[in-house]
Amino acid sequence: MGRSKQDESAIRLSALEENLLALLIGKELYGLAIIEALQEVIGRSLSVGSLYPALHKMEKRGLIRSWWGEETPEERGHARRRYYTATGLGEQALKATERKRQQLAQWQPAWGRA
Repeated sequence: MGRSKQDESAIRLSALEENLLALLIGKELYGLAIIEALQEVIGRSLSVGSLYPALHKMEKRGLIRSWWGEETPEERGHARRRYYTATGLGEQALKATERKRQQLAQWQPAWGRA
């Protein structure tokens, strides 16, 4: 089931979703790497308990996709990491949100125009 251009621009993103999409476009990151990047880039600390529900919700909406990586070395107990990346729809939704923000920044009230 495809989405129209209008549907894509109508996707509402939370601030966290915007940050996650911006981080995941063109990258494949696992949970801890996402948390560390958010902390480093925007100075925002995010708990695992907040990250994974947001990622799950975004995946259900088709904004990101995920997959299990290979088993890790024995010192990590052979645990596998779940990787995340933005989808085309996620990238389009972020671009539409950025366009709306630019329009808002350029808006002038009718009473302030000369």
